[in-house]
Amino acid sequence: MAIGELQHAALGKVSVTVRNNSRYVSARWKKGIVSLNVPQGVRIIDLHRILDDLTPRLLANRPKVSYYDGMELMFPFVDFVIRRQGFAPSKILGTASVPVSSVEVGSDFDFDSEQTSLAISDMLCKIARKVAPKVLVPHARQLASDIGRSPMGWTISSGHRILGQCTGRGIISLSYVLLFLPDDLRDYVICHELAHLSEMNHGPGFHQLLDSYLGGRESELVKKLNTYRWPVFRK
Repeated sequence: MAIGELQHAALGKVSVTVRNNSRYVSARWKKGIVSLNVPQGVRIIDLHRILDDLTPRLLANRPKVSYYDGMELMFPFVDFVIRRQGFAPSKILGTASVPVSSVEVGSDFDFDSEQTSLAISDMLCKIARKVAPKVLVPHARQLASDIGRSPMGWTISSGHRILGQCTGRGIISLSYVLLFLPDDLRDYVICHELAHLSEMNHGPGFHQLLDSYLGGRESELVKKLNTYRWPVFRK
């Protein structure tokens, strides 16, 4: 019997099910979240302690990137829906649109295959590259205006590892993969590059300026970005 979901600090959303005939606790990853099975009689108050004990093993075995039929990836500018299609069984098709884009996976593909995951990831990235100039650049311009900065120009890059760059001429380049970030991390990257308009290095002056743009949250957001679980393979 499912008793619902809870939020865990390290594991995120957890689905909890009571097994009447079970004497043991078990947990595994299922469709991107932890599925926790517990015996009847376990108190809600004890669930977080149980999850804390299981966290090291679960994190060590966490799937890198996985997808499933009906999956919805929701982000600030665009949501991505992944679903099956049978009219082109050997193909993975994509539709790039705002506010919802879709990835349609042919019936020949096995969602549990790493090759399928790579192909879906590639399609998600292809869609994001098309959408990013329409939504990411206008938002970055507005954010720059809000904090009183005026770059010479904006471009969208195709790099996965380098999220942003600022040239000596004051042109800022943002990676399209910023579309796969929540609001605060996306804006952290943009503000990081805006701070480089004044401070081209990463010295104390740079960090002081960036922290002022972020309302004192620079250290917090750096840690959050470093542990962020990307929904695509970053090559």
